[in-house]
Amino acid sequence: MPQLLIRDIPDEIHEWIDEQSYSLRTSKKEFVLSLLSDAWQGDEDELPLFEGIERTSALAAPGLPFNFIDLFAGIGGLRIGLDRVGGRCIFGCEWDKYAQKTYKAWNGEVPEGDIRKIKPADIPDHDILAAGFPCQPFSIAGVSKKKSLGRAHGFKDVTQGTLFFQRAHRAA
Repeated sequence: MPQLLIRDIPDEIHEWIDEQSYSLRTSKKEFVLSLLSDAWQGDEDELPLFEGIERTSALAAPGLPFNFIDLFAGIGGLRIGLDRVGGRCIFGCEWDKYAQKTYKAWNGEVPEGDIRKIKPADIPDHDILAAGFPCQPFSIAGVSKKKSLGRAHGFKDVTQGTLFFQRAHRAA
């Protein structure tokens, strides 16, 4: 059975669910499912709870669709969001071979490799440049790993932390 995880529920709603499920002697899950079941009558596309409320969609936003490039793509998390709002990825780049495998499994294509080896003229014109920040030299896991290996981290990591500075110096 598919699962649904809801995060960041306001405290007052969470407390109300707790109180109601406790007073009805049901689990929170059973209580929320009963609310949803009551709101949905079964053969309609729309929940009666929301009748008369005008629907809006991100896909109807002005200026869409758009083309974007996905640099430092990792496994493609930014791409998924941009795809879902009407974007079309026309170029991807990720140097980690394992991330590339996941990216291909999710998106059907392997992103290019090391950005430093790609000529700017080979990157297509685009409306949006999506770029994941190189998290390995800055994340808790990455810093812990690098410290345990006696390696520099953050902006002092010579392969990952200095990329922005290398580009800036080359352009100057």
